[in-house]
Amino acid sequence: MAQKKEQLTFLEAASTVAGYGIGAGIMAVPYLAVRSGVGPLVGIMVVAYLISILFHLMLVDMTLRDGGKTQLMEILAKYLFVGRLGKAFTWVFFVLIVFAFFGTLITYLVGGGEVLNSTFDLPLLLGFIITYVLAAVVVFFGLKAVGMVEKFSIAGIFIVVVTLLVLSVFKPFRLEMFTPGAGVREALALYGMVMFSFYSMFSIPQAVKGLSDRPRLAPWAVVTGIGITFVTVLLISLAAMGVSKIVTSNAIVGWAGAIGPWAKYLGSIFIVLAFLTSFWSISLALADVIRERLGWNDKVCWLLATLPCLLISFFKLQNFIEYLRLTGGVIGILLVVIMIPAYLSVKKKGAVKKPAWSLGFFGKGVFLWVVLIGFLLMAVGSAVPIK
Repeated sequence: MAQKKEQLTFLEAASTVAGYGIGAGIMAVPYLAVRSGVGPLVGIMVVAYLISILFHLMLVDMTLRDGGKTQLMEILAKYLFVGRLGKAFTWVFFVLIVFAFFGTLITYLVGGGEVLNSTFDLPLLLGFIITYVLAAVVVFFGLKAVGMVEKFSIAGIFIVVVTLLVLSVFKPFRLEMFTPGAGVREALALYGMVMFSFYSMFSIPQAVKGLSDRPRLAPWAVVTGIGITFVTVLLISLAAMGVSKIVTSNAIVGWAGAIGPWAKYLGSIFIVLAFLTSFWSISLALADVIRERLGWNDKVCWLLATLPCLLISFFKLQNFIEYLRLTGGVIGILLVVIMIPAYLSVKKKGAVKKPAWSLGFFGKGVFLWVVLIGFLLMAVGSAVPIK
């Protein structure tokens, strides 16, 4: 990953943000949504989208105020973890962040390997290795390569989704506005997974850096990127809930199965692309976090950000959906505790007093409380047991 200036187009920056969010979480949303119904799904998605947009734009503001070239980890070290214990807190948080990254990346690598194993009857170990190669090679070439590949992969995901939607027209279709017996527990679980699907926190510095020559486009790239995730989640959820006889924890499997045996190949393409887009964005961010914190060579940081995931993936993990929800809860708690005070500190002490863009009125008082409460509820929802 060369350190030369790497500029992204607007669509590449938006795709990098979308790629971070379009992962396994969006395939689990229908599994939880069917327990509440279409009405709660749409309402929860709108609320979660607005809270997520507010939070991620806060991160854009924070990054621009620091100069737009630093990962969030080092921004925290500079503006929040100060004083006598600041250095120790910085390293503790660094370890927690790396843990959260690896937890997510391993899930995607394992998922990709399992899909290749079940679809093409490949040995599971070979499936892991193929997924790793497809994921890690792109990240090796840096931000511009990730942005370009994300753009084409997001386009490929939409082609698969639209194809499955068209084929679904010829199948019996039934949706329930409200599921009988649904309550607060089901709504909270759904909210937690939707918020996790929209979570693209560490892709924000990548988008801002890639648009450093046009910083005013950065917030719009973020809004567009999370908007792409919103549309993808909604379309998949409605189709899977309407067509599938049984909505599985990986909704694409049930949806494609309801269309026909051959449709499983389209479903598999979607799943692998979704896993890869997330792996690219997340592992690129992790490599940058490691490089900025440890000051090591780019290639060494790339290897540290990717290879351990392959090695750890050989071990058995928890149930797929529960592992995702646990990861989402951990991340939500970290965000609640750390990011809002960090934002307030950067607003006061940031190196750039008048950034090209700022959150302005929406970066004050009540809106920060909305973000705080929103992510507390995400953490609660991620911990709610599902029957």
